[in-house]
Amino acid sequence: MPAKRSTKKEVEWRVRKIAALKARNASRSEIVAYGVREWGVKPRQVDEYIAQANQVIAVDWDIDRRQFTADVLSQLATLAQDARRNNQPHVALGAINSMAKIAGIFDQ
Repeated sequence: MPAKRSTKKEVEWRVRKIAALKARNASRSEIVAYGVREWGVKPRQVDEYIAQANQVIAVDWDIDRRQFTADVLSQLATLAQDARRNNQPHVALGAINSMAKIAGIFDQ
């Protein structure tokens, strides 16, 4: 009996799952083992999902450099505020130093 083909929704979910695994620095072999174990597909099919996940990741990061810089600075500012509220001045200082480096205030 031939293997059941995955639905479009299943494939999309698997690709998103692999993108999330890659974001957590999972290796290719870990991802392939996961796909074979959890979805019952062959390693070659997992490689196809990985290729699609790479495209999703590339689109996610295809942003303007100025926008990315603004996003990172905003996140660091929030981190510094949270660190001050939680009495973690060393973390706040690290965030401030990172913001200064990104903004080019310090000589390289």
